[in-house]
Amino acid sequence: MRSQPYLDDLEKVVPSRYNMVIGVAKRARQIMEENNESDYPGVVKPVSIAMWDILNKKIKIVEKTFTKKPESNTRTIQEFEDME
Repeated sequence: MRSQPYLDDLEKVVPSRYNMVIGVAKRARQIMEENNESDYPGVVKPVSIAMWDILNKKIKIVEKTFTKKPESNTRTIQEFEDME
């Protein structure tokens, strides 16, 4: 078994590279915090484990959509007082 899957294979599961990178990073952090053992022989790095989890569909990356706020013509300037 390879230590990391091919990016081409991951792109079939997650078409957007941006979402893939964010998903892998979040999952790797989660693995590090939980001190999870690897289910894959020869794979020990959290990023590699996260990539295999995504490829094997153990986790799913959900894309969130955001609505852009309408722009206003007024500018808000924040003022600060000197602390003496």
